[in-house]
Amino acid sequence: MVHITFQPTKSDWTDMKRLLALLLLTACAYDGPRVEDITPPNLEAKLLQSVDDPKIAGITNLIVFGDSLSDPGNLSSNTFHFVLPHEIFYKGRFSNGPIWADYVRAASGWKVDNFAVGGAQTHTAVFPERLVIKSFEEQIEASKSTLKDLNPDATLIAIWIGPNDYLRNGSEYEDHKEPNVKVLESGVKRSLSEIRKSILNLRKLGFKKIALGTMPELGGINRNPQDQGYTASDKTLFMATRLHNDGIYTIISEFKKNSPDLKIYAYRAYDINKATYENPKAYAFTRLDTPCFQGSLSGEFYGPKEFCEDPMGYKFWEYLHPNTRMHCFYATQFLTDASEAGLIAGFHKDKTLETCKSL
Repeated sequence: MVHITFQPTKSDWTDMKRLLALLLLTACAYDGPRVEDITPPNLEAKLLQSVDDPKIAGITNLIVFGDSLSDPGNLSSNTFHFVLPHEIFYKGRFSNGPIWADYVRAASGWKVDNFAVGGAQTHTAVFPERLVIKSFEEQIEASKSTLKDLNPDATLIAIWIGPNDYLRNGSEYEDHKEPNVKVLESGVKRSLSEIRKSILNLRKLGFKKIALGTMPELGGINRNPQDQGYTASDKTLFMATRLHNDGIYTIISEFKKNSPDLKIYAYRAYDINKATYENPKAYAFTRLDTPCFQGSLSGEFYGPKEFCEDPMGYKFWEYLHPNTRMHCFYATQFLTDASEAGLIAGFHKDKTLETCKSL
């Protein structure tokens, strides 16, 4: 008997994945509600002319690195839409409409290249996740072919990453639901070290204008009732958020002191997120404690196949991920911070906030 061993090539694996996707799509035709039916088209266009002079500092390009809060559909594409099917998630984003980077692009007119991938951590993921999820470091590596064609002086780098380091590694940082402070501090130090190292790598490539995002509050987040993974307790997540964000501001201070050629500042995402919790009505939110779509990232409904009746009023589209109105507020914060850093001029903040409320 002749035994033949088949060693599939990378191309073979791609073809097999496509075939499997086609078979599953054929077998499982979607018959539920569609996000496109409840989201007005081109919402991001509402922020056009929000900035009088977006090029006052010479910026014409925005590069984005991050996780699900910034993912423009990369994870959806990487999984052939098994994750984040477009019927449920707007164009493969973790939301029901445009994300913050889409709104910033409309407001500024900048060209945006977005390498963020949902699930990304500051360090490399384990197999097999790493086949579809690029870490922060890997995103930078993947961006180099794009970066080499850009003028660094005309490019702003946005880095907004960190939550998955703590949400997905909760068991490492706790002991009986109590924070293991020493281990958590070590984990935060590791994450911040990866961020610092990547900033240095970007600087070596000539890119010296950087917006570094703070994490939204992780403590008290909504929990997916059918999530089988281990998520850290609120007490641990509150501590992780504080330690991480304190470290972000430390990184910024250190670079400002030791590298005056580097224009680095905070994108204060934590602040705007906190404001919506403290006074949700001021931001036109009616529900914070439950998502509009109650289901999985693969599009499975946990109950009736229906969305909520107020998709803009529910701050969260999916259990962990905000709706497009919240993303509009995140964009407003990003533009506010860019304005205060002198990178844009004539930003109509109050008008933009009202626009976001009216979505």
